Amino acid sequence: MSPHWEIGTARGGFEPIAPRALASVARIDPYIVWANATHYRDLGGMPRGRVPIAIEMKQGGDTAQAFARSIERNGWQDWIWMSALYRDPPAALEATRFCTAHVTRAFYEHLNTDLAGRFERFTEALVITSHIDARVDREPAGHAPMREGLGNAIVGVCDEDVAFGHARFSEDAAGTRTRFQCFWNQNDAAEPAAGLGYGSELLKHQMDALLNDARLHAEAAQAAGGARVYGFAHHGPAAAELAGRYPSRALHHADPADSDNTHEAPLPMIGVQLKRRCRTMRDAFGPCPDAEVLDAVRYVVQRAQDIGGAGCHALVSLNAGHVAWQQDGSSLIESALDELMDTGACSVVLPSGNVDLSHCRGALTIAARAESALRWPVRAHFASPSLAEIWCSGEGGTLSIDVQIVPPEGLASAWLTLGDIGTYTRGGDAICTVVHLGRGARGEGHMILVALAPTAARSGMRRAAAGEWLIRLRNNARAKITAHAWMQCDESSDETPLVVPSHSREGGK
Repeated sequence: MSPHWEIGTARGGFEPIAPRALASVARIDPYIVWANATHYRDLGGMPRGRVPIAIEMKQGGDTAQAFARSIERNGWQDWIWMSALYRDPPAALEATRFCTAHVTRAFYEHLNTDLAGRFERFTEALVITSHIDARVDREPAGHAPMREGLGNAIVGVCDEDVAFGHARFSEDAAGTRTRFQCFWNQNDAAEPAAGLGYGSELLKHQMDALLNDARLHAEAAQAAGGARVYGFAHHGPAAAELAGRYPSRALHHADPADSDNTHEAPLPMIGVQLKRRCRTMRDAFGPCPDAEVLDAVRYVVQRAQDIGGAGCHALVSLNAGHVAWQQDGSSLIESALDELMDTGACSVVLPSGNVDLSHCRGALTIAARAESALRWPVRAHFASPSLAEIWCSGEGGTLSIDVQIVPPEGLASAWLTLGDIGTYTRGGDAICTVVHLGRGARGEGHMILVALAPTAARSGMRRAAAGEWLIRLRNNARAKITAHAWMQCDESSDETPLVVPSHSREGGK
């Protein structure tokens, strides 16, 4: 079958999400549209297990806790489940609206019935291995007990590499006692007792026991992949060290229990090792880690209050940078973190400077009733999809923007208007998907998603063409607009493609 473009609308629906289900949610995640249009082919195939989603409940509707308890009351656990972090939150978090849930594909069948009108927006992550379907006890069991003398603050570190056994985080010179009070590894086999749904939890006495047994420590480190948990990764410990206000080594080795030690001791810590993404997907990650990140921060806050009491403030270092989002504070995860900080229970610090913006960002201004374009050079041998988010803003009034995509082969799409979904198909396979929904789940602005298949494929003909893709934008309004492009590409390549403005010309429809 020769290459061709297919243009449909969100109003027409797409499998397995019916039109009425789409209409029941105010703000759709364009990445879910892309994933369904391509049958999740670039994300490991159609989900067979549960998928984590991050949710913003409707303003004035259910709180996260009320919604979690209504799931149990109505017996909906077969298709939607929420962890103890939301069912049984500390008092400071009882009024929060942002939450996560673990859903099966049947969840979408309930959007316009049982769940109609409940959600403002939600985003989807990748499938996880969970113990949700094991019918575990609903109460979190055996978490760290409150400890006297810890003060009123705890540092939380959330990163892909958190080494609780690193010498810099020990309470003694021998390295047998860690400053981490508890530790959640989101990557490990699920542990139902923790009530978290996925990953495994270690408490301080368990970590200290591992550190006290040198043989067990070495074996556990090897089993965990060295730097993954216990070892000597550089980035995670460095970020944790900065977050925990660590002093010099001489002071670090001073015993906090020694009455002659008059120096200020470092703060106790809580660790979360974030769900790992494969290297090639770290920047080309469509379904963003909203759910895992929100769970991580909620875990730190809840355990901080379990350990230090209701007045314990969590100082959270969250190293989960992303090159997408509008990055103006309106994304779902940023809004969720703002809500948590507004409770006074925590402060959250995000990373800056992890990515060379010159390789993943482009911008242009389009005059009233004019056209312009972005040139998108896509390199060969990318093993993961290449993704572009085009965020548009204007000078007052409603935006009116059309988009057209021209592949390197030269077969231009028709102009896509607001509400359109375009698919460039070759041999029956989707090579490029364009989702033009305007204001969606990813932020307050007007966003257009362009998603390309990998330029390297293990088998078959489904492979996006390497070369220069053209993203044309047409401004139908009477005022100029600004378009910002955020690109997500396979970072395994030595060079990430640079998005640059192409040409601009005046004219209307």
